[in-house]
Amino acid sequence: MKRSQLLRESPVTTIIFASTLVAVMGVSLISPALPAVQDAWNISEAQASLLLSAFTLPGVFLTIPMGLLADRIGRKKILVPSLVVFGLCGAGVVLFSDFETILVLRAVQGAASSAIATLTVTLIGDLYTGEKRRTLIGMNAAILAVGAAGYPLLGGALATISWTAPFICFLFGIVVALPGIVYLEEPSDTGDGASTSIREFVTGSTSMKPYLVLYTAIFGIFLLLYGAQLTVVPFILANSYGYSSGVIGLLLGLPAVMMGLTAMQGERLLRSVSSFQSIALGFTSYGAGLVLVSVADSVYLVAGALLLFGLGQGLAEPITDTALNELAPDEFRGSIMSIRTSVLRLGTTVGPPVFVGLATFVGYAQTLLVGGGVALLVGISWLLVRTTQSSRIVVSD
Repeated sequence: MKRSQLLRESPVTTIIFASTLVAVMGVSLISPALPAVQDAWNISEAQASLLLSAFTLPGVFLTIPMGLLADRIGRKKILVPSLVVFGLCGAGVVLFSDFETILVLRAVQGAASSAIATLTVTLIGDLYTGEKRRTLIGMNAAILAVGAAGYPLLGGALATISWTAPFICFLFGIVVALPGIVYLEEPSDTGDGASTSIREFVTGSTSMKPYLVLYTAIFGIFLLLYGAQLTVVPFILANSYGYSSGVIGLLLGLPAVMMGLTAMQGERLLRSVSSFQSIALGFTSYGAGLVLVSVADSVYLVAGALLLFGLGQGLAEPITDTALNELAPDEFRGSIMSIRTSVLRLGTTVGPPVFVGLATFVGYAQTLLVGGGVALLVGISWLLVRTTQSSRIVVSD
């Protein structure tokens, strides 16, 4: 089925994809505006960076309870209010001058963002199956990549007009919530008070090993993405090559573009390899890209290495979502996907301090070399795992 047909046949898919664009706004739209915010509020760089930490940290702890609640009362009853809260708290920042209040608003907005990010992927798993599900998860990942690449450019441009302009954009959450009230479907097999609890499922006869492997992979993916690519690589580009923020932003957009193009082919890829093998290939590509950046002596080699990193992102990230959706029982999909988002947020939160901390001892290039080497080792070792072991998380047709 063509992707354009999938979008035309149901407004639900459009709402899901629009919600994904909302969820990814919280960090990428604001990051380039931090200097303008710092000047406007007369705060330090460390204080300005708290706008990002306050947004990401709540998701580590609050996403799982939200997933449990979504399994109990339904997806729509969590997603639509989360979109409204995201919009109101995000745009509400411009109405306050008290920094502590602003951080509270960002924390509430971050919790709402985590719920949105969880439920978009969960709804795809609820409402679609087989090839259509795989195609839509790939499209969702591609849309996320477009947002990750485009929002920094938009946020930076808007911040030149006013520091408030990027925050006003968060009202887009309310715009998406309105049609969601009318068109979003509540899957018939959720919110019905299933007799089996998530605790009984976890402690029952079902093997938890595939879930643990996938959650470990998700943590590694976002540890590398936020710690290596989005934190260390910009310092290398600035210090070693002397590039401006604009040029650095363009170069950092390359992995997102490649990730999006690769993610769109996820359904075709899974016809040839298992999900486990695709994730392993992703980590191998991550590692090769980071190692190349660490030893590169020209911007062209850096650009090629970043494209290789993006290829790894496209091979690994959307496939973990597909595999989890295929593994998850319908009545527990919200809970299982919420753990995925919580692990994801943990990786994004600890990645920057881990990589920057290591760089203070060995340098930025050496840090990428170490991180890339570990990713290569993980990817290659997973590729060598016997097919009988990896088949446990192969996505079924």
